[in-house]
Amino acid sequence: MRRFLLLTALLFPAVSLTVLPAHAADKFVYTMRREVHAVDIKSGAEIPFVSETVDSQSRRTLGVTGRVAISRRKVMVEEGGQIFVFASVPEALASKPHELDVLVDGKDGMRVRGSIHFEPGQSRRVARLFVLPELLPGPALAEVHVRGVHVSDWQEIVSEEVDVPKDSRLHFGYTLEGEVAASQSLELIVEARTVGGKEEKSVTLLSERVSGSDRKWNDETESLSKLAGERVRFVFRSRPVGKEVAAAPGVIWGAPSVDTDEKRRAYPIIVLLSLDSLRLTSVGLYSKGEATPFLDSFFGRKGAVMTQVAAQSVTTLPSHLTMMTGLNPLSHGVLDETRSLSPGVPTLAESLRSKGWHTAAFTEGGALAGELGFRRGFDIYDEGTSLQIDPLHSDALERARSWLDDYSGAPLFLFVHTYATRPIHSGVNASMDPSVRGSQLAAYVSQVRAADLAVESLFATMKGRIDEKKALYVVTTGHGDEFFEHGAVGHGTHLYDESVRIPLLIRGDNVREVGPHSLSVGLVDLAPTILELSDAKIPSGMQGRSFARLIESGRAVLETPRFSEARRPVRLTSAGRLVLWGPPAYSVRDGSRKVVWNSGSDGSIEAYDLTTDPREQRNVMQGGRGPDWALRMSTSVRSYPSTAARQARPGGKADLSPANRSRLESLGYAR
Repeated sequence: MRRFLLLTALLFPAVSLTVLPAHAADKFVYTMRREVHAVDIKSGAEIPFVSETVDSQSRRTLGVTGRVAISRRKVMVEEGGQIFVFASVPEALASKPHELDVLVDGKDGMRVRGSIHFEPGQSRRVARLFVLPELLPGPALAEVHVRGVHVSDWQEIVSEEVDVPKDSRLHFGYTLEGEVAASQSLELIVEARTVGGKEEKSVTLLSERVSGSDRKWNDETESLSKLAGERVRFVFRSRPVGKEVAAAPGVIWGAPSVDTDEKRRAYPIIVLLSLDSLRLTSVGLYSKGEATPFLDSFFGRKGAVMTQVAAQSVTTLPSHLTMMTGLNPLSHGVLDETRSLSPGVPTLAESLRSKGWHTAAFTEGGALAGELGFRRGFDIYDEGTSLQIDPLHSDALERARSWLDDYSGAPLFLFVHTYATRPIHSGVNASMDPSVRGSQLAAYVSQVRAADLAVESLFATMKGRIDEKKALYVVTTGHGDEFFEHGAVGHGTHLYDESVRIPLLIRGDNVREVGPHSLSVGLVDLAPTILELSDAKIPSGMQGRSFARLIESGRAVLETPRFSEARRPVRLTSAGRLVLWGPPAYSVRDGSRKVVWNSGSDGSIEAYDLTTDPREQRNVMQGGRGPDWALRMSTSVRSYPSTAARQARPGGKADLSPANRSRLESLGYAR
């Protein structure tokens, strides 16, 4: 009997897959499901799916026709979930009674959480205090909608432009919202309108009349055979039948997708896994410790272990955008949560997607908020539902594993970032006590061990599904973390090796030079290296240099200095005090030598010979005098900010969702 596994549009933000095993043992039929968003016709901006509860099931939906938004603003949620919502009913709608739906963004998405009744003759300004215990205190997005309003004969939702493959289908759903009179009827039409061709045409895919008497969720699948090879927009339309327009219900449209079937064998995969704040010394391949037995075994036998890798920032957000763009932080310009990545900056995900890779990311938001530019190029960008970052309850690895368990087919680029390995620093007032520091380190090692087990579970899910001859695995982090080695705890304020030097493990069929490599590289070099290893074009603007040739064949690669920066203004000292230290600071690493310039505070220079002083305890630069190499590197690091700024590609102002604002605040980042 053939097994049918349906992955509904409820589970995946952009592309999902239905898997039908075929008769041949080594071949499968994969239903490739490319989800389609609505767009704002005026601005062209994509409109996020909205969560609606239908038949006691939460579904992601395209939107509602027959409902008009009259207010959209940020509000504050007080303790206990108290939220005050107000709006002004347009004069054109004030002559009839209305039910005003209040939608608020929370951990379970944007959805209706209450209503306000409006009667004609009263003030057009309406307000109500809601108590919604499921909402966490802090900023939230609230919308007020007028239900049952058709502003024209037909009201419609228009989708983004989509290319229609051969033998494809449109899958969508619909139902009526709210309490509906059995006699109330509506006409529904779904059309596909071609765009960009010499002659535009419209094909009707669905034409139905529905009434309140048959209110239920309807799933529809319509053939797109007449539109194969065309580029189209889908239009979802409704209008009431009869004269009682005010009583007409809205129509909820389920998230649509274009489905195609493909026969494939095992699929190629690129896995990029970032374990936040992972200290180099916690990974057994670097320290002979016992916290990472799976990573040690998986990469130790067949992987390249890069031993001299510098993070370009010791803060999560800018460091990971460097990972994704191949640009230094000052050049991509997203140094904190107030800015977003410029549309002109290509990302690793975009470059791979342009080569036919399906792209999926599972993160926990916060410092990797999709709005900052991380979402760019990903068909799926899943940030989870939690509004707080808790390393002990991080779920990105499990969400990725669960999703991957049902995935097969298209070549896949999978990016996962988790805070599971972010240290939880406690008892800092007694941190000078070696026993306290030891207990903190022991707790951290336990976190790393748990994460190693979760990575093993994720990788085990891939067995038998992926083409190992076309698989590439990369495990790294955005920065390390301090445990008072230089008088402070955490990260973001010092540029010593416990924060800057990071693990980087790479394994693939084309990675032939296994074992440790001492070439000095940076996280900025990772994106071009992944692209070269996967035969994808490296964008000309990337500042990083690929070291793929080294790990493919052992051929020498030009070694270049790598710069790093620290910008967090508050430092937590070993005495348990928060101090302002005067950022920024910059460092340059060239092989076994490093220079740190504290440009924002006293302008001092520190220089370390890491061969004889790996713990950076002896500054060989005193009073402006030191070895020739230190003087030469001091000149280089001082010129870095101006050089990087000249290459900057400034983006726009970031507009964080309430959920990601809450996550950032729980990390101590948001301002």
